[in-house]
Amino acid sequence: MREGGLRGKKTVIVGVMRALSVLDAERAEENGADMLELRIDLLKDEERDVEKVNEFISALKMSVIVTNRRREEGGSFTGSEEERIALLSRIIETAEVDFVDIELFSPQAERIKLVETAKGLHIPIISSFHDFRGMPPRAELLETIARMYEEGGSIAKIAVTPQTLSDALLLLNLTYELSREGKLLAMIGMGPIGRHLRVVAPLYGSVLTYGFIEGGEEVAPGQFSVKELRSMLEKLGLK
Repeated sequence: MREGGLRGKKTVIVGVMRALSVLDAERAEENGADMLELRIDLLKDEERDVEKVNEFISALKMSVIVTNRRREEGGSFTGSEEERIALLSRIIETAEVDFVDIELFSPQAERIKLVETAKGLHIPIISSFHDFRGMPPRAELLETIARMYEEGGSIAKIAVTPQTLSDALLLLNLTYELSREGKLLAMIGMGPIGRHLRVVAPLYGSVLTYGFIEGGEEVAPGQFSVKELRSMLEKLGLK
């Protein structure tokens, strides 16, 4: 499922993979995932090998987002930023991935190289931003999202932690406005107040929502399992 496949869909449930496990991938699909996100930074050291990752991806039947999250935004990669992005580049150059996620505030030179590589391979980019403590004001969020599209992003992913219900309403309003303009946006609410946005934001146009695989544990604060997401979204008529 590439960028065009997201347009017109109600929402896409993404199962987050933290191991090179075909059984976990199959469980995610059985529980209702439409797509997988392979978190390179969460893999064991021995799994963080380009050939092993490529072999795993080739064995999957589902579409894959590949991500190597930076430490400053909740990731677990222990090397340098140059090493982190270089590994991500090597994977997308050799594996059949459908999207690559890169943080907008990654080091500029390395990020630009990755974007150019992805564009050359016709791999859409999820340009992301994560704030685990709070959220920027509306004007700053709009500026960040505009930069994401201007600098090569096909989907703008905003994962923030609203502190009040007013914050949550702001995020829903922003999602609705941008989706009405035809923009592809994934709006994620984290923490206890933002948790409901993982289910509600798709009603307002958010195209992706992320869940952990049944039997595992949440990857971000307030995350639901894939099975829970599927059940709730079906009740809302979004699946």
